[in-house]
Amino acid sequence: MRLFFAVEFDDTLKDAIVNAIDGIRIANPPWRWVARSNIHITLKFLGDTEEEMVPLLVDAVSAVCRETPPFEIVLGGLGGFPNLKKPRVLFYEATRGAPELTSLAQRVDAALYGDLSIPREERPFRAHATVARIKTPIPADLAARLQKAPNVEHYTQKVEKVSLMQSELHRGGAIYGLVKGIALASAGC
Repeated sequence: MRLFFAVEFDDTLKDAIVNAIDGIRIANPPWRWVARSNIHITLKFLGDTEEEMVPLLVDAVSAVCRETPPFEIVLGGLGGFPNLKKPRVLFYEATRGAPELTSLAQRVDAALYGDLSIPREERPFRAHATVARIKTPIPADLAARLQKAPNVEHYTQKVEKVSLMQSELHRGGAIYGLVKGIALASAGC
């Protein structure tokens, strides 16, 4: 199983992101947008994992979630790694809730390392939702249009759970499915 821990988005926030992307109006971009159903914030990517590990993973992260109260997030404008002039990845970054997401990701990472010896993340966490991956350099005029993309900061979402997700790779792209939702403290999900 190809697994990762994530914060999933509700339909309102997913729709806001898709509408913002549609607002750019780029015909036949040299990339494929992430499917609406797949938009999320990855807390920890695990990769190929034996199915019998699932209960252990859930137990380790449940301990973190029991100590984390629900919180709200807001996403800002479109960004790019390394930047929007020469992007390799397009994303919407959390503006509100970023410290809470960062803390949650770091504690999930530490719990999985401490309990199960899963290697720690090497790069610092950045609270973002990937919306496209770009394989080749894009022209300057297209990069300029990306910088004018609408933001989604008018949409607030309450984070009440961490989701263990499975990624199945197919010709048309990845399909994500929920393995287990783990409620945050007193969220009662």
